[in-house]
Amino acid sequence: MDSVLSLILFIPLIGAALTLFTKTRESARMIALIGSAVPLIFTVMIYLQFDSTKAFLVFQSVEKFSWISNLGINYYLGVDGVSMPLILLNAILCPLTVIYAWGENKQPNQFFALLLVLQAGVFGVFMALDFFLFYIFWELTLIPLYFLISIWGGPNKDYAAIKFFIYTHVASLVMLLGIFALYFSTGVNTFEIPVLLEAFAGITSPEMRVAIFLALFFGFLVKMPTVPFHTWLPDAHVEAPTAGSVLLAGVLLKMGGYGLFRVLLPMIEGLGPYRSDIITLMAVLAVVSILYATFLALAQKDLKKMVAYSSVAHMGYVMLGAAAFNFMSVSGAMFQQFSHGLITAVLFMSVGVIQHSVHTRIISDLGGLADRMPKLAFLMMAGFMASLGLPAMSGFVAEFLVLTGSYLTLPVFALLAMLGIVATAGYHLWAMQRAMFGSYNEKLGEPHDLAFYEMIPMAILVLLIILFGVYPGPVMDVFEYASKIIPGVM
Repeated sequence: MDSVLSLILFIPLIGAALTLFTKTRESARMIALIGSAVPLIFTVMIYLQFDSTKAFLVFQSVEKFSWISNLGINYYLGVDGVSMPLILLNAILCPLTVIYAWGENKQPNQFFALLLVLQAGVFGVFMALDFFLFYIFWELTLIPLYFLISIWGGPNKDYAAIKFFIYTHVASLVMLLGIFALYFSTGVNTFEIPVLLEAFAGITSPEMRVAIFLALFFGFLVKMPTVPFHTWLPDAHVEAPTAGSVLLAGVLLKMGGYGLFRVLLPMIEGLGPYRSDIITLMAVLAVVSILYATFLALAQKDLKKMVAYSSVAHMGYVMLGAAAFNFMSVSGAMFQQFSHGLITAVLFMSVGVIQHSVHTRIISDLGGLADRMPKLAFLMMAGFMASLGLPAMSGFVAEFLVLTGSYLTLPVFALLAMLGIVATAGYHLWAMQRAMFGSYNEKLGEPHDLAFYEMIPMAILVLLIILFGVYPGPVMDVFEYASKIIPGVM
């Protein structure tokens, strides 16, 4: 099908429009489920036909039409080994999130419509091969998440929503300056990403190449986020509704990592004498993010905030794998993005169930929930074990590849990053012990275990985490081919 990517992109938007005008919760959530599930069917179709041996900058399912010809702007979509698994991740998470939020009562038509707009925006980021189109979708994702936080969020929702918007929008504007600088400095009359990346090394001034790289780098750093640009994320997570947290951590943070692999790694070889300095900077930021966020997570009293800081730390492994710049570390970093999207969804869903059931997330106020909520305890434990890197789960595969590959080229940084693994196990086990085991706190009342619409998406995610932990090949092979073909990767 020639227009399959456009169908995947626009079906959620059509579903959002239809959902917005529904009159009942039942019709809103049903249309939202259909609008998010149909793209999954088409995504699986193109994934099954995908040729992973043509994995990087040889695009498949391409759609290209002239849009603003005077400026060289095109409606240009395509997928390769960097983007295909992330498109699949987005296609999986969104319908599962809709199912999880099945019981939403507050303005359900608007709530589910925003989830679909968010899904479409993320699809657009991963599919766009024109920088102008890429930037439009990048900015589009800010709008639904802002409203999800500001309308359905917690007590400090306005502060968190505005902080999220300011941080990410300012970073996007800096990234836009880098895009325009790349466009005008290369002298090619097109915004096509592959063409501009190829022309980057031809810019005569090495200082200009570094300035362009750093502008784009800053935009991606804030989105990931990387310390010290991370402070918007814990506030956004704590105040966001559970569905918003799931998609924020599951797919929106991956946009920053995707930019790292799609845009920045192919540019590194063109940095000339500044190449080693940039790689060192990336490695330092990665290790600082891993260690700083890990120890912050260890100190948290709020279970949701602990999971939020764990996301910052885990995205630090993505940065470290990219900085190590060999095919093992880069493919591991790409797989870390996919794996973390599945794992963090389970964690935030678990915390959301606890919040809805006992109306608190403070770890010291919990205890003994496993006796009253055994289904939640089982799935939550699985998510926590995956997050700390237990073998036979996808988190282990990703971190093992990142650390092994990083040790080959950045041994000191790899050893420092390994210190974070011990603390990661510590805060996960400590939180589980205090929240789920021991004597039950009778002040919590009589909690209800997982509803069927909460258990279904969580169980599916845990099964996928185990599947890709035991047999990572279907996704790992795609990432491995992609990383081997990136210019300069050893």
